[in-house]
Amino acid sequence: MKARTLETSPQIYARMTALLYLVTITAGIVAQMVISGKLIVEGDASATASNILAQKGLFQLGFTVYMIEMTCQIAQMVLFYILLRPVNRNIALLALVFSLVGCTIKTLSRLFYIAPLLVLGGSSYLSIFSAEQLQAMALLLLNVNDQAAGIALTFFGFSTFMNGYLILRSNFLPRILGALSMLGGLGWLTFLYPPLGNQMFMYVLLLGLIGSASQIFWLLAKGVNVEKWNETSRLQNGFA
Repeated sequence: MKARTLETSPQIYARMTALLYLVTITAGIVAQMVISGKLIVEGDASATASNILAQKGLFQLGFTVYMIEMTCQIAQMVLFYILLRPVNRNIALLALVFSLVGCTIKTLSRLFYIAPLLVLGGSSYLSIFSAEQLQAMALLLLNVNDQAAGIALTFFGFSTFMNGYLILRSNFLPRILGALSMLGGLGWLTFLYPPLGNQMFMYVLLLGLIGSASQIFWLLAKGVNVEKWNETSRLQNGFA
């Protein structure tokens, strides 16, 4: 029974990682491109404020979906660490730290996403500001949310690149998955210089989605080579 548990555990981790990865990506697309994309009008504070107030429930739903995204991403990164630590524990831990820092920044950035509801809420202590000033402030907060999320992408770039390197070195996952992950990580690192990252965003996003979709499909359909994963784990722990 113990041997059977050891054999099935990596597959369970692999499938859970893939499912959480899928939810993370789906939630991010829904919150950013569907909900925020519908309500936020770039450069138009008045139209954005009107959309938010007219569809307050949808805007709040966007915040909820963002939180689901972050919760799933944190869990997914921890499971990735468990899957990849047999290759190199130190690099896997460093990748986990980078990803958790990115998740922390991105989660905190969502405070700036939800803050416009307070600014536009009509509270008496805000009466010293004109309607135009409040609308401008709300759009500014939303822009800060986007900028902070962009900062988080640089940390995800480092973690994605390192995870790709570990996959490339592993003998229990296809090397092509590692190569795609490393390319995706390099793409996200363009946000070290935000103007470059913003200019290349759609190309980087496409590359990242290809790598992510490949990993999700493989982990769901095939998982890891359990025998080689266990062998690598024993070698890492000095039991060879």
